[in-house]
Parts: sequence; C-alpha cells; structure tokens
Amino acid sequence: MAAAGLLEARVGVALADHPVLREADGRPVKFYDGREFQNWGRTVRHTPALTFVPRSRHGVREIVRWSIRNNKRVRACGYRHTWPDLYSAEDQVLISMLRPADVETLPVTHPPLDPDSDLQGIELVGTVEEDGTTKALCRFGAATSNEQFRQWCLDEQRGDWEWTLPLNVIMVEITLGGSNAPICHGAGLRNRTLSDLVHEIEFVNPRGRFQRVSDPRQLKAAAGCFGLLGIVTAVTLKLDPMTFATLQPTKPRLGLAIPPPDGFPVPAGVDMTGIADADLAAARERFFAQCEHEYYAEWFWFPFQSEAWVNCWRNDGARADAQPYPAEHEVAAQEAASYFIETSQTSVFADMTDREQAEFFGSSAQAAVPSDVTIVTPLIEALHFRRGIHNFRVLDMEFEIPIPPRADDPSKPDWSICQQAWWDVIRNVYERPDAPMRVALEMRVMGASSMWMAPQRGNRFGTCSIEVLTNARTPAADWRRFKQDIADLWLSYTDHRGRPLNTRPHWAKEWEGVRYRGQTAVGYLRDEAYAEQIPRFRAGLRAVAHDGGYSVSDLRRFSNPLLDRLLRDVFA
Repeated sequence: MAAAGLLEARVGVALADHPVLREADGRPVKFYDGREFQNWGRTVRHTPALTFVPRSRHGVREIVRWSIRNNKRVRACGYRHTWPDLYSAEDQVLISMLRPADVETLPVTHPPLDPDSDLQGIELVGTVEEDGTTKALCRFGAATSNEQFRQWCLDEQRGDWEWTLPLNVIMVEITLGGSNAPICHGAGLRNRTLSDLVHEIEFVNPRGRFQRVSDPRQLKAAAGCFGLLGIVTAVTLKLDPMTFATLQPTKPRLGLAIPPPDGFPVPAGVDMTGIADADLAAARERFFAQCEHEYYAEWFWFPFQSEAWVNCWRNDGARADAQPYPAEHEVAAQEAASYFIETSQTSVFADMTDREQAEFFGSSAQAAVPSDVTIVTPLIEALHFRRGIHNFRVLDMEFEIPIPPRADDPSKPDWSICQQAWWDVIRNVYERPDAPMRVALEMRVMGASSMWMAPQRGNRFGTCSIEVLTNARTPAADWRRFKQDIADLWLSYTDHRGRPLNTRPHWAKEWEGVRYRGQTAVGYLRDEAYAEQIPRFRAGLRAVAHDGGYSVSDLRRFSNPLLDRLLRDVFA
C-alpha cells in the first residue's frame, strides 16, 4: 500500500471505488479517473478516460458492458512491454490486469498469485496426446505472470518439477495474456510461438458475454489476435513433461561465434588477426549445426566487445543433476545490476559520451554472463536464464527473417542469411559516427507458426529472429536513423532466385515510424507482408463472431486507431 500511495501522490490521481461496477464478491471495481498511461519502453503515452483495475472475470465483464453502454473502446494491458501503440486510446477505457503500482514501480517486486483474483491462477485441467507425447492442459488466468508460473513449476506442493512450457520469452515480468496477444516466442528451430501452444482462450466478447474458443481452425486467428476478440480472462496452454536443459554458454571471439559470410567486408574494429580460413570453415559448420540441432539457439553481441556470447543448448540433462538456476543470490545480483544501469542513465551515463555509454554497458554485460561452465537445470529455468530485465527500460526493434532454401539444394535451409543479418548490424555500428545501439544485438533461430498473423507464418525452413536494443538516453533522432538503416538492410534480402523475402517485424517491438521498402509501416504490413494472411485472419474472426452472436465489425469495440488502419479490411 505504501508503494501505491507514493505512486498516486506522484501522478495526482487516486485509486477509487466505482459507484456502479462490482466484482464477483460484490465489492466495487477499482478505477482511476483521467490517469496518464505510459508503456514500459516510454514510447506510448496518452490519458484514457478511465483506467480499471479488476480482480475478477465478473468485474471484467462489468467493465466491458459499461464501455458498451457509454460507447467507449476498451483494451487491456499487463506489464506494458509492447512498444508500438497497441494499447487503449485517448479518452477511451483501459483495463490494467495488474496493479499499476506493481508494474510501474522500480525495482520490480514479484507478488505471489492472488487467491482473491480469478484473473490469476494456474490449474491443470486435463491432458491431450500430440505428436506421440502426453501434454498437460494448463489453464492460466490472463494476469498470471511468467514468474508466478516459474515458481509454480518448481514448488513441491504445486507443479513439483513435472510440467513446463516448452518455450517462452526470457523475461519473467510479463503476463501470459500479454505475451500471447502479440504472438511472442522463444528460440530453437523445433519451437514455434506461445500462441501455437494455445488449446483454449476465454474472453469477454462485444456482447459483454463470456466466450471460449477451442476449435483448432478458429484458434489460428483467435490465439494471436492482438486482443481484438475481447478482453481475455484466461488461456489454456499445452505443457510438456518437465525436461532438463544442459547449458554450456561460451564467449568465442566475435569472428568465430557467427562467422561473416564469404567475402563480407569485416569492419576494421573487429579483430580477425590469427583467424585462418580453416577456423572460419569450422566455425561456420558449428554455427549451422547449432541452428539445426540445438533445442535453444541464441547469440548476443554487446556493443564494441571483441567476443560474443553464445547461449545454445540441448535439452538432454538428467533430473538427478538438475539445480534451480540462477541461484537466489544470483537473481538478487542480476536484479540489482539491472536497476543500477537504469538509475545510472541520469547519473553515471550523463557524463559519458555516446560511445563510452555503449562500451560501458557492453563490457559490463559481457563480464556478467557465464561461460565455459556446464549447468543442468529444469527447462523452465533455462528459458528464464536472466532475471530483473524489467528493471532496465530499453528500446527494441526486432525483425523475423525467413530462412530461404539453398541455391545448390532447395530442400535445405540457407543459414547464411543469419550470418548476413548479424554482420550487417555489426558493420553498421562500427562505421557510423554515433553509437545508437548501446545495449545489444541479439539473434535467435526458431520455427514457423500456424497463426495467421504470426510473422513466422509460412517460414518453411525456420526464422531468423534478430533484434537491436538501446538505452533510454539514446537521442531519438539517432535511434530513428539507426532503425531505418537496419530495417533497410534486413528488408533488402532475397532468396537465390532474387525474390524478396517476406521479412516482417515482431508485433510487440518497435515497428511504427520505419519505412519498409519505400512504404509506411501500416501500408507494407497490410498490403504486402500480410496481404494473403489478413483475409484468412478475417475469416477466422468471422467464424468466432458467428458463434458468439455478433459481427466482425463489432470487434472495433476492442480496437484502437493503429489497429483500425492496419486491419481496415477485417472490420469492413
């Protein structure tokens, strides 16, 4: 309560009881009147008419019905880690699935599951056979966080090391509803997106009624629909039996982590001395093998460092050897380090040049990550190998690049596209006078997706998921120019026949304000990148709407101006 009180005093808007709307237990729904909203990355800012903080499905339904009666649009948010403007809008209605004090106050805390909220909770509700494996069906309240699920998995009185999500984002400070809506993902060629794991989704629809979707055909639209069907109250995901990852991170020289493509003009800032052709050939074969065979495949380069960090591992450890990772003291250290970097942006970083900021963070991050050790840990721990990320706000642009077929053998993937995308960024960073990438270059390899609006949809040979991140002190003009330069490079790639690859941004990362092959972001995504998928997406939503007794045009209730433009043909 103290943290909430301080927060309310700062913004000048107090949490109040709504005079009409009630929760399931009869208590008033809590709300703010005219409270300013900002997302975590500070890229979106507006003031909804009302911000509701419900604790029950019944309360959510009451809010939606109130919004219908008062002709307001309504959208939800959790930890607010989406960078583009996919939230509510000025003078409309926002539902905060978590208390604003818990998501806005740094350093982060991790509240346990709220027994008085049916918007949180973890319940095994059955099993299903898939690909010869028995999977557990687990119903999550939409406001349940990754950290709450991680603790559940390892708690002897609850999950007891028996079940896990097979993939996830690294961050634990994110809700299951929030990560599913924009089709988030993990890493590894055999893994798809979180939305591909959805068995059933529950929401309050435009009629103010509870509705469930479990039809596999409809889920291709419903499981990754940006919240357009309504306010999601629960999602049932398919869990795998718990397995145990064998982490063996390394810090190879930059030129040998992901070797440059043949003939690539390596920038002078990268030390390639002593690296022979045979070394590059061996590194290339190792990289290709990591892409194709590792359960989890991820590479980092922290700015201006001579080494990379390679986090590729197999899921083949023994339970007898497994330990929680990172240990409690390591978690505390990681959370403190992230918060120190966040607060340093207005103190330590203020006296540094752009390049010095990038080098300081790069060297600090490189020193903090492990290498040349073997760590066996439950899969759920390996997926969340770094903690406290929420304590350090960043800017982030991520693209999903299809892996094309090889020219010499179209039945096999051409992994050199990953080399090209990786080294194009490194060369750009070294050759420009400013230092706009001050946090990291990160690349993951992953599979395709069955979701209609997934940027990985149709990527037969897999996806190169690659992103650039910087801190909040980076001048907006520098970051904007850098994003455009990198987007131009990543969008220039073709297959061996010269056909442009259908490269698309991650929906939750920064994609507004960038031009795509001479077009606006909305124009490119709507009219080119998703031109074939949007009609199928609309058909899926139409089927769900028919079952719920409303029309697709009614879904505007849960849209916003950006989605209106992007999906204008869906609402027609």
